[in-house]
Amino acid sequence: MIDEEESGNSGGGAPAWMATFSDMATLLLTFFILLLSFATMDIVKFRDAMGSIQQALGFMPVGTGMFQQSSKPTTIELPVAKGAGGINQQLSNEIKDMIEERGLQDDIDFESTPRGVILRVKGRLFFNPGDASLKPEAYPVLDRIAELIKKFPNRVSIEGHTDNIPIRNSKYASNWELSMARALSVLQFLTKSKGIDPKKLSIAGFADTRPIAPNDTPEGRAKNRRVEFVFYEE
Repeated sequence: MIDEEESGNSGGGAPAWMATFSDMATLLLTFFILLLSFATMDIVKFRDAMGSIQQALGFMPVGTGMFQQSSKPTTIELPVAKGAGGINQQLSNEIKDMIEERGLQDDIDFESTPRGVILRVKGRLFFNPGDASLKPEAYPVLDRIAELIKKFPNRVSIEGHTDNIPIRNSKYASNWELSMARALSVLQFLTKSKGIDPKKLSIAGFADTRPIAPNDTPEGRAKNRRVEFVFYEE
């Protein structure tokens, strides 16, 4: 009588699936040999390609091939606006010169921000309290600002700001109307008297919603009553 365990081991040779696997491996090898014979391949790219095929077949070492795994962070460089830094620096220098030439350190300041260069003018230099009509002493300053707008390619936003003291008179129902009216007065002067292209300008009125100083002192409220010229980052 033949033992069942012995009868199960009576066959010889490799399993049938090995022949199919060997054929597939041979075909893949032939395919890559043909590719190499028809093209010049960089050795690094070739190793990456081979690593990817090895990974697909299930015996790729971790961290090789086209899709490498690494514990090191990838450095990504963010796009930088071409020439913006140089233009804004030159603009800042000219604003500084204007302030020093006219002795306006107490009424005008500026800063470079992510929005662009912001030129701030205290309201008292341009307007009487509670009014949006430009004072004569504002014209020389606006003349110089007009030169800057013409010289530099930046778009400019003219923005009116007030303190938090409510206003209500026959002209303006609230600080919103007053801040917008002041920005509009500046815009009209620049376009009508100085020939600035209106397409380059925009206006906004923010009332007391964007203070730059506390409103609990006269000095702070004086800083908040202002007109800003935002030379947008290009």
